[in-house]
Formats: sequence, C-alpha cells, structure tokens
Amino acid sequence: MAEHNTPAVTSRRRKLTRHMRLRVETAKRLRALGAQRRSDQETAITAGAPANIPVVNAIQIRAPKVKKATPAEPPTPKAKFRKRQKNKTWLPTHMFHAKRARMTPPKEPLWRFALPLTPTVKSHRPTHKAANERGAVAWDTSYVSTIGLEGQQRSIQGVLQALGVASKATTNEFAGVKGARWLNGSRVWEGMVCHREDPHRSLAPVTVIWCAFARDESPQTGIDTHKRRRSIFVRVHPAAFCELWDEIVRLSRVVKPHVLVEDLRFELGSIQIVGPGATEALHGVLWPSGFADNQTTSLLSVERTWAQLAGLSDPTMLPSGALLGFDILDPRLHHPPQTINLPHSSAYYDNMTELIAKWPLEVLQSSPLLFSRKFRLAASSSLPSQKAINRRKALARPGQYPSPLPTDPKIPVLLHASSNPANQNGAWTLILPWKCVRLVWHSILYYPLSTGGQPRFGGLDEMRQLAFEAGVPWFPADFPGTKAGWDWEMQERQKRKNQWLRRPKSKRVNWQSVDAGGGKKGEIGEGWACDWTRLLSGPLPDEPDKAADEPASTEPAKHDAESYRAAETAPQPEALMHMPLQQARSMWSSAASTASTLATGSVITVHIKFLTRGVPQTCARIYRLPSPTTSNDVRRSWLTLHPRNQPNAKRRGPKNGLPRLDKDAPAYLVQRRLAQCLVEPPRVGEEHYPECPGEDDLIGYVTSGNFNLGEGRGTGVGVILLKRVTEGGRASEEDSRLCIVRNAGSGIGRLAEWDLV
Repeated sequence: MAEHNTPAVTSRRRKLTRHMRLRVETAKRLRALGAQRRSDQETAITAGAPANIPVVNAIQIRAPKVKKATPAEPPTPKAKFRKRQKNKTWLPTHMFHAKRARMTPPKEPLWRFALPLTPTVKSHRPTHKAANERGAVAWDTSYVSTIGLEGQQRSIQGVLQALGVASKATTNEFAGVKGARWLNGSRVWEGMVCHREDPHRSLAPVTVIWCAFARDESPQTGIDTHKRRRSIFVRVHPAAFCELWDEIVRLSRVVKPHVLVEDLRFELGSIQIVGPGATEALHGVLWPSGFADNQTTSLLSVERTWAQLAGLSDPTMLPSGALLGFDILDPRLHHPPQTINLPHSSAYYDNMTELIAKWPLEVLQSSPLLFSRKFRLAASSSLPSQKAINRRKALARPGQYPSPLPTDPKIPVLLHASSNPANQNGAWTLILPWKCVRLVWHSILYYPLSTGGQPRFGGLDEMRQLAFEAGVPWFPADFPGTKAGWDWEMQERQKRKNQWLRRPKSKRVNWQSVDAGGGKKGEIGEGWACDWTRLLSGPLPDEPDKAADEPASTEPAKHDAESYRAAETAPQPEALMHMPLQQARSMWSSAASTASTLATGSVITVHIKFLTRGVPQTCARIYRLPSPTTSNDVRRSWLTLHPRNQPNAKRRGPKNGLPRLDKDAPAYLVQRRLAQCLVEPPRVGEEHYPECPGEDDLIGYVTSGNFNLGEGRGTGVGVILLKRVTEGGRASEEDSRLCIVRNAGSGIGRLAEWDLV
C-alpha cells in the first residue's frame, strides 16, 4: 500500500455524502427523543406519579380471549432460544439449573419439559442432612400441571365425585367438619383420582384447592351454597395430565349446569421447599404487601398469622392441608435477602402453639387473587425491569432496601403445607404466577439461614430420594398400576436392558444360571424388569422348566430377547390396576370375607423393611412365606431368621437383645446365657441357609430400593398383588406381612416385613 500510495480509508473515517449526512442527523435526533421519553417515564414512576406521557404509535392490544376446554400453548420463547424449545418447554428457572445441574438430554425431554435430574456436585448425603437435620432443599415444580374449574358448586362437586374424590370406597370428603373446611377454601385435599367407568382404574394423585369465599359473600349470607359460582384448582403430575384432562373435559360437559375447564399449565408455577429451615427461608423472601401499604392493622389476618409462624421448623405441626393465600411484594426489591431475627423466648413459642391450635384462618381466609386471571396477568405484565429495580436500589440509603411504592405490583401466592405425615419435617408448596417463579427462586436460594449456609436445590433424583427415605411412593415410578406408571416402567426397563447389553458377555449376569428358588434355574421373567405380565399370566407355555441339575449355559439368555421382543412397547395388562391406600386398608381389614371378590390384578404399594442384613435393589422379587400345609419346613427355616426368634445379644436395639443378668446370678444361668449367645442362625452361603420359595409364591416386585440413610438399613418401596397375599386365609395369619426379597440375578433371599403406604 505504501508503494502504490493507496489511501487507508475506513468506513468510520470516510467523508459522508449529502444523503448520508441527513440520515445520520435524523437518527441522532430520534435516539435523543427516545432517551428523553424513557427518562421522563422512569422519573415519573420513581416519584410515584402516574406516567401520563403519550406514547407515539402505541396500539392498544385487546386482551387475549381465554379458550375454555382447550390445551394451553407454552409461552413463546425469545428468538435466541426458540430453536432449543421445539419439542419441549423450559422451566422459568432453566438458566439457573442448566449451569448447576445435569439436565435431561436435549432430544429426550421428560414429560415435555427440560428438567434438572440432579446437581453436578455430590448431593446424596447433603440432601439428606439438609432435609432432615439442618437446612432446606428447594425444587422448581412448575412442571406440575394445573387445571382450573369454574361453575356452580354442585356441578364441580359432581365432577369430583365422578373422579372418585368422595366415592364409597373412601371417606366422604364433602361431609363433616374437615370437608366443610376444605369446601370453604382453608384446606387442600390430596389423594388419588380414578376413571368414572368401571373398573374405575386409578389415574394419579392430585391436589384439589377450592377458592375461598369473599368477605362479603360468606356461607352464612343465606344464599343457596350449592348454586354459588366457585372455582377450584386441580394440580396433577404432568405424566398423567393428558389422561386426567380428557376425563375432566368429558365430565364437565355431562354435568348440568356445565363447568368451564381451563388449562393453567403455563400461567401458574410452583416451588416446593422442605427442611427445618424452609419456613425461615420463606419468611425472609415473601414480604406481604399488606404491611407495606399499612392496610393490615388488625391482629387477626392472613398476613399476621403468617408472620407469627416465623419460628416454625416443622410444618407438620399445622393442621393437615393448611392453606394461606395473600399477596407479596417483588422479591427483587429486597434482594439479596437478610437473615430474619427469629424469636427464642418461650412465650413466643407458647403463643405460636396456641395459634396453631386455634388456627383462625378458617374464618379469616378471603378469596385469593390467584384464582382471578385478571390479577394473574396484571402481576406478570406489570413487573418492572431489572434496570429500574437497580436504579431504585441506588437511590436508597446504604444498608437499606428501597421503600415500596403504591405502584409496585402485588404478586398473589398460595402457600400450603404438605398433608403427608410421612415427611419428617414437612414441606411447603408455593403456587404463584409463572413469570414470577424466577424472581422468588433466586431469593430463596440466596437466603442466609440462621443455622448457616443457604438452601440447596434438588432435581428429580433428590425428590425421589427423600420420598424413598420417608417410605412413601413416588409417582409415577411406584405406581405401575396406572398408565403413567406403566409408561415409566417401560422407559426404565429399556434403559436397564441397554446397560446390560453394553456390558461384555463375561461381565453380564447370566439369567439362565440364577437360582430362582423352588429347585429351578433361570430368572423369573426379564431380569432387568418388573415383569408384571409374567406375574399375572404365569410361565410361558413354550418355556420348558429347567431342572436344578441341568448345566447352565455360558451364553446370555436368549429367551429374554426372543420371547419378549416387544418388551419396551408392551401394552399394560388389562388386569393390572392400582388400589388407593384407603381402599387397600379397608380391603385388608376385611380380607377374609372379601378375598373371593378381589380383582385378579389389583396391586397395592407397600413399604419394605429388611429384618436382617442386605439391601434391596430395583426389580427385586418379593415372595410370600410358603404355606405351612405344603412347605412347612421351608417356612419354619425362614421364621428362625426373625430377630424375635434369635437369642443373640448382638442384635440392634434393647427390644431384640436379651436382658442383662444380675451380678450375683447363679453359674448355671451364666453358662446358659453363654450358650445362647454362641448359637447363631445360619448365615448367607452356608449349607442350612433357607432357599427362596418358588414362582407360585411370587407376589410382587420392588420398584425403589436402596440403603436408607434415615433408618440405617436396607428398605424399599414395592408393589404386590393383593389377591396372592390374601388367598387361602393368609391375611389372618400372624406372620401375614412377612415376605422374602430376592434381588434380580441373585439366588439369595432376605427376610423382610411390608406395610401399606
């Protein structure tokens, strides 16, 4: 360029032509006008005055009309992320989780959502400690579907009764004091719903929330209560949403007068938090708007009641299904949150105990604004930008939060305590508008707890872990009798099969060489699956029985791949049906008289505790004790392993150990005690260890099993056939709840005990 004397001219330094000079000056004036207009609007908002500045070329857009009985479309994402959400939807906190957790594969969404599976850091033991000892664990449960129903109260009750909420098999949820509180909107109901048609197959566990009466239309006004126009929320797991949606839409058109059904999946989100510090974290983040407006001066109000629960560490102390509905301020105004001052006086805890005993919200709870679509949209659309929030924080005094303004949006929320008594420290569920979830989520996870640290976040694995430790089933994995549970089993079955196929042949489990009990070789059904088809139909007709002395093949079992070629797409057996807990308890109490009327495939969910050593794994086989009439010796040998039949002082607990002898005990008693301690039951692998029963005594499978950190031993959640447990009068036996658990691929059984959950 220097040799050719070429001028180095850039576009930035090039001299403007006459036409370009006019365009640049016009653009500069427009930018100045826009900046001045935005500055005036933000100044007016900050000062609290209404912004009456005219907007140029502003078009008033009509509010979108709600389409009743039509599935909702997910919110339109930004163009930057639109291609990544073609076949799935992101949670409001997706950006937070994507940086800190292992997510579902991009091309394999779970229930049409991109969900966090587990944090990237080790979190198994920390989650257990945070949920039970010190701290809190939070989940973004916005993927839980919400269905809104609106109509006359009698019509809505008819829809709920058709879904089995107040069926004859369970207690009438509309009767009594408890039902009246639920109908008045001060409680929530959690339970299983089912199809209307016979045989009334179970759908999924749901949560039903009634909208409380307004202050001016209390039930005592003299108007016919059944003709009032009411609203309810039905929250259900997304795996069963489509099935429940079709059932509700069909029932809403049958009842008279009709019920309006609305899909609120992407209008309402939720956050679940569990642990001793859960209530403290929520108090530090949720600031009721009534206090800021000086509107709540009464000592008896929802906001005052919520403020008096700051020192509550166990939400299970509250009335079952307690519900609070109020409005909160934008959490960004007081972010980062500061640790609240928890009272430690005995007088405070006495007053809180008295408040919980009286629980005035049964009268004080008014109609929550979250049930109104107008207020939901207003709260979501009127949120100020983060830049405006930062500007208000800069104008505040050092160390203080910005003062709330009358123009600040009020976020309506619903907060209810879990009514599940199995959770040791209880759980809070916060329901709020979809676009407000991210704001509350960040404040919760950055709240400094008084006991140290911050609340942890969890994924699906942590939620299932805590449910397993509490001994309660987790939907849909522990409900194979439902359509959603069967689909989950098919997916997990294929994953376990692929893991087995990826292993070298020398490292695989040889299913044909497994000692399945009863003197037979070969695993019962598929070793990587809870084979309910095999359990209900018995051995395949073309499968020959393998004798015990037949040599085992070194090749993998071919019948597992040939006889079950369509295992991953196998339809759910028609006879397989899940029985709700209350119905199962009534059936078990009267099993002697109703054993002949039980359906062949009725299954119940049970909690299994090992009485000896061992840890159950998923897909483990559950056997009943052999009948005393056919295999009395085998039954007696298993009963000798029970801790109550073992005079061994080394066993756990004072109940199982032998009482101590006095110091001046005779010599013959000391020698007898020494002999009792030396006599031990047969150990695993020894010659006299009892063998597993045969396939005729198989009653179910373990759907979730592992070492329980809460109990310090192996436990599991399984599903068993009720008819096989009760046939032959076994339900009336003393040891009717004893069972034998054998892990898939192993020939060793363990004595265990099951209980209904």
